[in-house]
Order: sequence, then structure tokens, then C-alpha cells
Amino acid sequence: MLTKVDINGFRGLVEIVVPLRPLTVLIGQNDTGKSSFLHALNYLLGQSPDLPIQEVRRFDSDSAVTARGWFDQQGPYTKTFSARRGGSASQPFGQMQDFLGRTRMFALPASGVATRCAGSTGRLPPDLDQVGNNLADVLDFFLRNDRKRFDLIEAAVREHVSGVETLNIPTPNSPNERNIDLVIDNGLTIPAEKASAGVRLMLFFITLAFHPTPPRLILFEEPENGVHPRRLTDIMKLLRDITAGRHGEAAQIVLTTHSPYLLDSVDPNTDQVLVFRRDNDGSRRAEPADGERLKAFLDEFMLGEVWFNQGEEGLVARRG
Repeated sequence: MLTKVDINGFRGLVEIVVPLRPLTVLIGQNDTGKSSFLHALNYLLGQSPDLPIQEVRRFDSDSAVTARGWFDQQGPYTKTFSARRGGSASQPFGQMQDFLGRTRMFALPASGVATRCAGSTGRLPPDLDQVGNNLADVLDFFLRNDRKRFDLIEAAVREHVSGVETLNIPTPNSPNERNIDLVIDNGLTIPAEKASAGVRLMLFFITLAFHPTPPRLILFEEPENGVHPRRLTDIMKLLRDITAGRHGEAAQIVLTTHSPYLLDSVDPNTDQVLVFRRDNDGSRRAEPADGERLKAFLDEFMLGEVWFNQGEEGLVARRG
């Protein structure tokens, strides 16, 4: 597991050193560095070996981005980028090698994911892409190659999506076509593309939760977008299933949110909550939520209520 991250010089993140847990939630107002933090993690562990110079905080030739990650208290694994030297990385070690290239940042559209796409013919299950556009191809693979897993996905859809009885992936007219149909409780079959955005997003989260080989590090931008507040509890349960490895390999998740309802499903005793704020000089900082301070509130209030009423200052340790 990635246990600690140190980011220097990336966008507004002048110096950020924070702990991570299997599930880490980033909160804060707009433009406080949450998305930048996700992009920095993607730079550290994602598939892109280089970083555009525009991402460096200062544009002179001596400025540089440094990103370090500690794995199970070992490390650090380091990547740097500067105008003068370009990009470089330290030698990966141990399980670190499994994370490289297996980090994915998802930014699902609030209008819902696509349910019609091109097909593939590989022998391994396809990875879900960054906006979920290949959802139909992934489900088709499970239907034809891992029926037990497809049946579990279908059962989870019945549990989490009211009115849907079964999923139907029609035999394609061509090898390059995949499509999802929904069979609802009155026996009517409708194309999934005609379903609501929230239904299609739930299909994505369920499929990701049951994928046997999810990305080792999953980065999410505001998973609440397009989803009814009551469904956020279901989504968080599905994400916890991923971190626990209940249906496949365990994965680590870091997500941003603006939703107090989502934060109500976070346990500050087991999950990491990082509070992002912007300083007067334009730099951003992040601090873990203070569990001791929160004890005074959590006997009577949910964590999201505390955040809504007390603001970011009410979740971190008092200074001085």
C-alpha cells in the first residue's frame, strides 16, 4: 500500500507531505489543490513518464516537481521533472513495480457513462477506461468468459438499481460492436443508453467493484456527480469492497468530494480524510482530519454534518 506521499512544486502544491490509507478522501473548497494532488499521484505512478513544463509551479530553469511515495513504510520511490533536466525516476522496488502503469484516474461524466462501444477480443478482461466508455465491452467479456462473475454483477445490479432484473449483452452484429440492454421488472427490455445517468453510473461502479484485476491505485474525481445522494452509501460500500479485495485483487483508492453525504460514509478511525486549504500566498496545504477533535462531534453528528457546519477549520487540529 502507498502509505505516504510527498509532493513539491506541482501547480499550487509547494510542499505537501501526507499519510494515506486504503481509502483516502480529499475535501476542501474549490481550487485548494485536491485535483492537483490526484494528478501528482498519477504523475508519480501512472503511465505517463513525463510531465509538461506548464505543470511546474515556477517556470524558471531551476524549478522542478518532485513526487515521492512510500510503500508499506519502504522507499521512497521518486520522480522529478525540471525544465533543465527533463524527467527522471528512481529504480522501482518490490511491490512498487506492480503499481507502475496500474494507476488510473477516473473522471466520470455527470451525464453518465456510455453503454455502447467497440469490442475487443483479448483473453484477459479489459480494464475500464478513464470515463467508463468501454463498460459494455468489459461486461461482454465476463458474460462470455466468466459467467459466475457476470451473475454476481447482475445480482448486485438488482440490489442497487431499483427495477432492473437482468442485464442483456446482445450478440453483436459485428466484432467491433458491444451494447448493454436492461430487462426491467415488467419484462420490458430497454437499451441502457436510454436509462438515467445515475443508473449508468451505478453500472460502472458495480462492474469496477467486481473486476478481478482493478488498477492497484484508483483515483476518483468526485464520484458523487450525477448520482442521487442516497446512492452514495451504496457507492462507498462498493469502493470498500475493492479496498478489501472481496471480488478480486485489493486496490487502494484516493478520491475527491464536495458531498457531505459521501463523507457521512467515511470512518475517520479507519479511513484517511485529508483537508485541503489555500494560503494567502496562493500555495495549498493538506492536513489529516484530527480524530481527537472530531470525537467531540461524532457522538451526535455524522462526519458530513460536522464538515458542513464547522467548515474545513473544524476538522483539523487547532494551531498554537
